[in-house]
Amino acid sequence: MRLLAPVAAFCLFVMMAATFVEVIARYFLNAPLTGVEEIKSFLLGFTVFTALPLVTRLERHIAVRSLANLLRGKVRFAQHAVVLAGTALGLGFLAFLLLDQAGSLARDDALTNFLDLPLAPPIYGFSALAAIAALVALERLAALIRAGVAGDDSAADAAGPE
Repeated sequence: MRLLAPVAAFCLFVMMAATFVEVIARYFLNAPLTGVEEIKSFLLGFTVFTALPLVTRLERHIAVRSLANLLRGKVRFAQHAVVLAGTALGLGFLAFLLLDQAGSLARDDALTNFLDLPLAPPIYGFSALAAIAALVALERLAALIRAGVAGDDSAADAAGPE
């Protein structure tokens, strides 16, 4: 997990640097860079999917908490457990779909348009990172249940980050 944040930051920095170089090359040197958009699209995917397990670990997904603050005790605990279970299922399904898509791309020997890079390997990586995020969500759910079973009232009242 400690490696994911620097990888996401590095991918974001390389995207920024590539955009900067691309703009300078295109508008000031009249020499556009071929294939930079393909590289940036892979970097964007890796930025998102390396950050996903971190966001899941901290439970900082985008959430609408209009009524969640009205919940207390066991109801709030149950709501938090359902959200974590749904997150784990959704991320697991996403990992499965990405794995299936990567398999299709690998069978077809699909390549990018300009650089002829294979499409399947990064998608396999995205699938693995989504699966890791699903496992992290399951770990958070198990921790919540352990805290709830131990009779920790603060687990029910403090369920979910604010």
